[in-house]
Amino acid sequence: MPDKAAKTIIRRAISCSSLKVGVEVKQRRKRSRVTPEQLAKLEHYFASDNSPTSVKRKDIASELGMDERQTQIWYQNRRAKAKLQLKLKSRTVEKLEPPPESPPELASGFDADIHALIHEDEEVTVFPCTDLTIGTWRRMASAQRDLIVYTCEAKRCLTWFIRSGGRSFKMETLYEHILESRFANISPGIGSASFALERPPTFYMENLVDPTLGEDSPRFWQVCGDWTEGMQGTTQLRHHLVGPAYQLSSLVNSITPSG
Repeated sequence: MPDKAAKTIIRRAISCSSLKVGVEVKQRRKRSRVTPEQLAKLEHYFASDNSPTSVKRKDIASELGMDERQTQIWYQNRRAKAKLQLKLKSRTVEKLEPPPESPPELASGFDADIHALIHEDEEVTVFPCTDLTIGTWRRMASAQRDLIVYTCEAKRCLTWFIRSGGRSFKMETLYEHILESRFANISPGIGSASFALERPPTFYMENLVDPTLGEDSPRFWQVCGDWTEGMQGTTQLRHHLVGPAYQLSSLVNSITPSG
């Protein structure tokens, strides 16, 4: 058995060891504090390079009077924070908002290019959209304005204008023949508008007043039969639009269905 002196030495050794560990912990805790000045510099460096090399981190640590390991841990934590912020931001963007009660007003009147295509006598309001679907028949908008949607308050009607194969067509539905109109968000910034009709729309095709004049001839709209694929414009009485959410919600809000 160890004698009393040995026991004292052991106790002293343990006591000194504990003291040494305590001092090291305190030192580590002291080194972990980042001053506002250091933080500002770190954020500046992070903005230009969020994953510096070990050599670069060593230079930064030396410049700021920090431990290299401390700098490495700060960068790891800062990258994790940035990733979390990006994820939360993405979730916020994806959150769908309900249709606005007072959507932004749309310009009405005569746009020179559009009026040249639709050649309406009355003032119209054009609503941007990307898709029109009736049953399985679908039309998509393009830079050539193959699909134009507009309303005319003077005639109280909703019109789909279609251009195909160099020819123009349109179908008109009077407000009083719209049983129901609905708007729904389908993705961030994109909405859909659907219209249930009481009866098929009126179909038109563009004709020339004097065919011998070609493109110089005045044009007029002539009532015709259903020109949609499989005559779905007549048999399918629910029409769907896809496009910018605010504008389509404005379109739905601007129409007073029958009944």
